Amino acid sequence: MAQATHLLVRILASATVSANYAGKIIRDVMNKGDLGIVDKGKNDLQTEADRSAQLSIIGSLSRQFPNVTIIGEEEVSTCQCPEEWIMTTSDPEVLSLACPDQYHDLSESDVTVWVDPMDGTSEYTQGLLDHVTVLIGIAVREKTVAGVIHQPYYNYQGG
Repeated sequence: MAQATHLLVRILASATVSANYAGKIIRDVMNKGDLGIVDKGKNDLQTEADRSAQLSIIGSLSRQFPNVTIIGEEEVSTCQCPEEWIMTTSDPEVLSLACPDQYHDLSESDVTVWVDPMDGTSEYTQGLLDHVTVLIGIAVREKTVAGVIHQPYYNYQGG
């Protein structure tokens, strides 16, 4: 990856790969059959897929961008992420995107990443898999500027 690629584009490209891998984790948990459901209260469920996908996303982005603030939706009791869940690659198509001029000279400390590792948890537990998404939002100086929406079951054929 060329160092000339602007920070915002590099974060977005890495978030894209991380979201795609989180989708694989979500499918793997469902295929395993034990969802590891925890009731957080008021119809707010959390599954092993939520926890594992968040560990992967935050672990991956933190490894590449250690000074970016990353906020995950789920409270996870461990910060230990299996090494094979750490993605250090970037989506080449995203890397080719132009960065708006006003975001050329950012430092990592200007950026906050918001992670909802699995939106649609209730639907996931009911087998309504088309409703499941991985959401990653990127803010610069408290202004939302980019994001990734990944649908793990979009056109998914199994396997």
